Amino acid sequence: MYMKKLFGLSRNALLILALVGGLLLGYFFVLPFTAEQVASVIPRSSEKLLGDAVYAALQEEGDSNGSALLTAFFDSLNVVTPYSIRITLVDDKTVNAFALPGGQIVVYSGLLKKMKSYTELAALLSHEFIHVEKRHATRSICRSLGSQFFVGLLFGNMGSLVSVAAGHANEIRSLSYSRQLEKEADLSGLQLLLDRRIDARGFADLFTRLKEQESDLVIPEIISSHPDTDVRAAYIKKAAAGQQPVSHPVLNHIFDQLKKLYP
Repeated sequence: MYMKKLFGLSRNALLILALVGGLLLGYFFVLPFTAEQVASVIPRSSEKLLGDAVYAALQEEGDSNGSALLTAFFDSLNVVTPYSIRITLVDDKTVNAFALPGGQIVVYSGLLKKMKSYTELAALLSHEFIHVEKRHATRSICRSLGSQFFVGLLFGNMGSLVSVAAGHANEIRSLSYSRQLEKEADLSGLQLLLDRRIDARGFADLFTRLKEQESDLVIPEIISSHPDTDVRAAYIKKAAAGQQPVSHPVLNHIFDQLKKLYP
């Protein structure tokens, strides 16, 4: 009888362990994989709704003149994309920039003030654009808020998904991408510069500005959980070896106008 009870207890313990193990497996492996698949099929129009909801919830007040100049700068890069890229310049000392689903990019003046040349701005916007184009923010949001998103998708309730995203706006603003996604944004962004013969040293200079902030108590979000800035500079230099850049007067002119607003 004692052995029978012991066997029963052991079996129950094993079942509990198996259940816990299954839940952990689902949480760490199945959920992220499913979230990636969900993100890949979300329509771009729905992505825009998500991004707009998050941006509205953040209540960031953009500088209309600066935002127009940043958008003109990006438009001058002549990037072909199905997304409508909207860039907002926020007058804030934060050294940061981030991309939201659907084409919204936010740049803080604290980062712009650190820049010394238009090639750095080209590097930054190219990097953030790749986050949009490759759906990095959408994929990360789906992973972070997976279960809530799945319920909304299951019942076809887009309004619920938008509400979930807006409710987590501050968390989304601080999304940390994996090193793999950051490297993809760096190298694909670099390719945009190479195709336009924009000096790739803009990336290295941008990394230098960011590295100057690493000793501060608050690490800029643009480099949090990113590859080491020296590592990033090394693989950018290797990928851009032999480049013969040309000058871009239009980009330089727009950058000069921005620096007059935020020297």
